[in-house]
Amino acid sequence: MDQKNYHMHQDKKYHAKLMIAGEYGVIAGSNALTIPLPLFNAQLKNQSDADNNKFDSIAASVSSLRKLITYISALPKNSFYAKPEIKKLGNILSSGFFIDSTIPNGYGIGSSGAVSALIYDQFFTRKENLELQQIHKDLAAIESCFHGKSSGVDAMACYIHAPLHFLNNGTINILNQDPIKQNTAYSFFLLDSGKIFETGPLVSFFLENMKDETFIRKIKGEYLPLIKKLINALINKTDTSIAILYKAISEFQYKNFERMIPQNIENIWLEGILNNIYYLKLNGSGGGFVLGMTLRDNQSVVEDILKDFDLTWL
Repeated sequence: MDQKNYHMHQDKKYHAKLMIAGEYGVIAGSNALTIPLPLFNAQLKNQSDADNNKFDSIAASVSSLRKLITYISALPKNSFYAKPEIKKLGNILSSGFFIDSTIPNGYGIGSSGAVSALIYDQFFTRKENLELQQIHKDLAAIESCFHGKSSGVDAMACYIHAPLHFLNNGTINILNQDPIKQNTAYSFFLLDSGKIFETGPLVSFFLENMKDETFIRKIKGEYLPLIKKLINALINKTDTSIAILYKAISEFQYKNFERMIPQNIENIWLEGILNNIYYLKLNGSGGGFVLGMTLRDNQSVVEDILKDFDLTWL
């Protein structure tokens, strides 16, 4: 961005994200794989340009922005590699701006990540020469306002607008191709559970479980290796192992992340594991959308089995 002509970009949209692999694993030091989800987005708007039916969402956005601006302003000056434009941030509210978002809260697709990405992109300067890892840390610091502790993965995915491979050594690779679309043997879909789950309490629950040695061994000995193998299979297009690994992750989450899975989809989650027609996994912290996969030839069968739920094919 040209710093001499720094201004608000009301036409720029920040897409939602999908976490193909790595949910909760990133907290424990695993790899992660994300892609943009252009079906939903957030953008800065002036209240004078908003529809009349936006009153409630405007009020919620203003409240969230006020909290975020206060949070950023209170952090020590050395908290970021980039430089927050505090005065310009303050002008958001006084000038009647709000963030118009179609990204549903509590659905695991980056509602807070997109807001963090927008604020960082438009109200932080001196980003041009930063490494991806430094930008990632800045975004994690911003997004922590919403969840208490954030990996920054969601915000980074929303900021970069490209498929990202996060490695556990801190390296971030921008991928040239969408890894789920380059694997033509399979189809992926979002299943709407209809249940909103707050990220903060679920992350706290996971961190509390990580104090248990048995749980830690399961995560590090079983879960993290599965995540790494699935990511490698997707990126390297090794179709033969994708379904096996996806099923193993689905089974692990069903047995160990029960609180993160809405009760109304527990039966169909297990049914998928047993019938080997489709598999479900978390997308994000839990609740909201879950990410499913099946053989491309099975789409109509899956739609029939899951006819009571809204499905979105990716």
